[in-house]
Amino acid sequence: MREHHTTAPLAVVTGGSEGLGLAIADALAADGANLILVARNRDKLQAAAEELGRHGTTVHTVSADLSAPDAPAQVAAQVGHLSDRVDTLVNNVGIAHFALLRDTTIEAMNSMWHLNVQVPLLLSQHMLPALLNGHGSIINISSYWAHKMAAGRHSAAYSATRGALNSMTRALANELGPQGIRVNAIAPGAVHTPTYERSYLSPMTTEQRTAHDQQIEDSYPLGRLGTTQDIATAAAYLASARWTTGTVLAVDGGLTVR
Repeated sequence: MREHHTTAPLAVVTGGSEGLGLAIADALAADGANLILVARNRDKLQAAAEELGRHGTTVHTVSADLSAPDAPAQVAAQVGHLSDRVDTLVNNVGIAHFALLRDTTIEAMNSMWHLNVQVPLLLSQHMLPALLNGHGSIINISSYWAHKMAAGRHSAAYSATRGALNSMTRALANELGPQGIRVNAIAPGAVHTPTYERSYLSPMTTEQRTAHDQQIEDSYPLGRLGTTQDIATAAAYLASARWTTGTVLAVDGGLTVR
């Protein structure tokens, strides 16, 4: 059944079943938003919905693999069956492949381009009527890798997609602002998410972990990794900041000033 306009805003969050997406959804629900969570894993979605239900807001889930070419249109259609308006669209899903230039594959480039650039653009396009109805806000989750590199991490293809997302954010803010839609991005530093733990920290030896912790302390003026709550707080701000658009907000513990 379609939900009609109520006082509660509606937020759509991709990758909303864990990590940054779940934390952002939690912050938006705490501010009174109803939610539509989009992710691949049905079990994780259900667990997230039960967790977020404690806020007393309505939580819907949409199971979809956004790496599929037709997924953005299908997700938007499912959102449309649930609501005729969207107040906040959080484009959080993304992927990173790090490789030397000589080892960078077409497949890796294409998968990053699709998920990191095309999916946010297509979801924004397909949900435009609902965003117009809600005088809504688009929040794209980018990365510091758009403009800061790290020794030993080879990021040309990945950094290119994040730079493109930042440029798209500013261009859409210019285009959609006259229609009442705000478009912003968040560029996090390294954040201790479940993915970061699984793919990066867990394989480390004790010595490597000690070196990692020292590198973080040396690289970040605030001396620590980010938490998912750090990013969620910024997203909640951008969702409600009525005179902020076209901003790529660095939430990175000062990494990019050093």
